[in-house]
Amino acid sequence: MITATDILKARKAQQGIAVRTPLTRSAGLSEASGAEIYLKWENLQTTGAYKIRGASYRMGLLTQEERTRGVITASAGNWALGVALSARMMGVKATICVPENTPDVKVERCKSLGADVVLHGSYFDEAFAYCQELAKESGMTYVSGTDDHDVFAGHGTVGYEIMEDLPDVETLLIPIGGGGLATGIAVWVKTVNPDVKVIGVQSTAARTMYECFRAGKLVDVPVPPTIAEGLSGGITQLNLDLALRYFDDMVLADEEGLKNAILWMLTNERQVVEGSAAVGPAAILQGHARFKEREKVAVVISGGNIDLHKIGISDQMDSES
Repeated sequence: MITATDILKARKAQQGIAVRTPLTRSAGLSEASGAEIYLKWENLQTTGAYKIRGASYRMGLLTQEERTRGVITASAGNWALGVALSARMMGVKATICVPENTPDVKVERCKSLGADVVLHGSYFDEAFAYCQELAKESGMTYVSGTDDHDVFAGHGTVGYEIMEDLPDVETLLIPIGGGGLATGIAVWVKTVNPDVKVIGVQSTAARTMYECFRAGKLVDVPVPPTIAEGLSGGITQLNLDLALRYFDDMVLADEEGLKNAILWMLTNERQVVEGSAAVGPAAILQGHARFKEREKVAVVISGGNIDLHKIGISDQMDSES
């Protein structure tokens, strides 16, 4: 089981690779909710998302023989970027399997980092199954982004920074897909202060962990097209056990309102936020995440890698030029 000691080891190993991202108060979200809302800007992280934290730590633990064989992994996009950058820094060949709906910006950035990208399936679990086949055929070293304590420990450093910057935080609102980020953060936060509430958030389309959490067991949940593609699938028994142990609750943001939340963040916070990262602000703006008056809440903004045409911005820019 992941421990706070594991997270401290990961933090030390990340120095010089992952950056310490800012935590700032959101006037707009605070006014909308009545609480004191602070945003943890992992969209400003190296590669534009938090995944480099766990990827760099896990890749650094590979043996020389594993590095020589090259690595292969499956991803909804941001994990791919973390693995691709870590592999380039280590001089290791990387192959990434991603769903066909992965944003172009993530695919092209992976290629620019020297990784081979394989598009397969309509969502993460299909890309993952194909990746397993390729790993067996090729002999490459499989690196999991969804079922590895070391990866979760790397992601947990986000929680370390939040608790340092906002030690009197009362609630955390964290986007959750497979669960590595949210459970890693929760382990650290609950170790430091067990009274802090940890709430996971998904969308009404990408809601697999929400349904598993409610059922208390792994359940099969169809995943329709979603702008929060990073939150779809990737759940294992390990992820769920950690969520059931450390999470206080889970909420859903309306999928149809995610584009509005992305535009709200761009207009009010001057930050580009991807669909998977917008579920926290969306849940607040939609009234699905409610807090006490003046309650101190930290909301994790997990990434900013989005194709602008998905929300109509690039089309508008083209028409105006």
